[in-house]
Formats: sequence, structure tokens, C-alpha cells
Amino acid sequence: MYKRDVEAIIAICEQKQSVLPVVLFVLTTIQSALFGCKNQIKDTNKLGSSSRFMWGKKGDGLDYTRQNDAFLWGKINHIKQSMGTDSVEACVAAIELFLAVPNLGMVKAAFAAQCLGFNVACIDSHNLKRLGMNENQVKLGKVKPETRTKKITAYVEMTQEQGSEYWWDSWCEYVAGNQANRQLDTGDVVSRYHVECVDLVEVK
Repeated sequence: MYKRDVEAIIAICEQKQSVLPVVLFVLTTIQSALFGCKNQIKDTNKLGSSSRFMWGKKGDGLDYTRQNDAFLWGKINHIKQSMGTDSVEACVAAIELFLAVPNLGMVKAAFAAQCLGFNVACIDSHNLKRLGMNENQVKLGKVKPETRTKKITAYVEMTQEQGSEYWWDSWCEYVAGNQANRQLDTGDVVSRYHVECVDLVEVK
């Protein structure tokens, strides 16, 4: 699932020369059931940051990404070309890039990087429960730049123990058919839904 669908997501972004499809999708997943993301994206395509789904700082994240899309697209591809997508250093660089987007914390910045092929993962509330971890263990908080980089590095190293593909595929299987995602009843359907969401995003 992971290889097939991440390749499809990357192809969509390359065709649009944009990180916006991934970033908007990631924003819609914050404190929301996956199944509702398509409706959020459709509404946001029409209304932009004025959409009722762009609450809190999500709208700021959308506006920032639209305004800086060319830079973000160029930078993420520079990281890929100069550092690859597998090393800890490359993943840290990608996460730090996406942390500049308002409303993306370390976990969701990592999710954006994962969607673009980096060997890192989104340790969200579902995965924290599976790991028996506390939410505070994956929050950066207000720390000095060097401390922030150390925390991101430790996070990447933790996810790389089993790797991006493991976390993607096992998460899709874990949430399939749960109360919030009853119509996404298999891991394969959940994974494909990611691609469908990303493909829905209109880059203007």
C-alpha cells in the first residue's frame, strides 16, 4: 500500500509542481476523522482559508503554503536531490521545513514529509495509543533551536526503527472500519483514500 500510494501522491505533486496538495490534506486530518477530509478539501477549494474547516490556525497554514509554495516545492526537492529521503538528516530537514507552516507540529510535519517519500512517520493519537506513549512525548514545545533539532532527530530515529512503510500500512489497517471511518473498511481503501484526497486539492 505504502509504496504504491506514496508514489501516486508524489506524482500528483510533481504534476502540479506544488506541496499544497499534501499540506492541505495534512491540515484537514488534524483533530478530524480521515473520512471527512474530502468534504473539507472540496469546501476549502471553494472558500480558501475562509472555509469553516480552516479553524484555528489551519487557515494561516493554508495561506502560508499558498504564498510560499514555490519556495517550499523547490526546497523539498533540493533536500531530496542533495540528501535523499532515507537518512535521518534528510528527514529532519524535511520536518523542519514543514514546521514553518502554521498549525503543523512535529508529528504532522512528519506526515507531510512521509507523504512525499521520506522515511519518517506520523505518530498520531492512534499510534501513540498503540505504543503506550503520551502525547507530550511527541510535542516540541518552546525550546531552543538546537534542542528542537535534537528532539526531531530522536523522533525520526524512533520511527525509522520500523520504517515509514510499516507505520503507513499498519496505521491504515488499524483505523480501517473504526467508528469514524466505517466506510473505509480495509487498510487498502484507507491508503487509497489518502491519494484521492491529495488529488482533490486545487492549486491556484
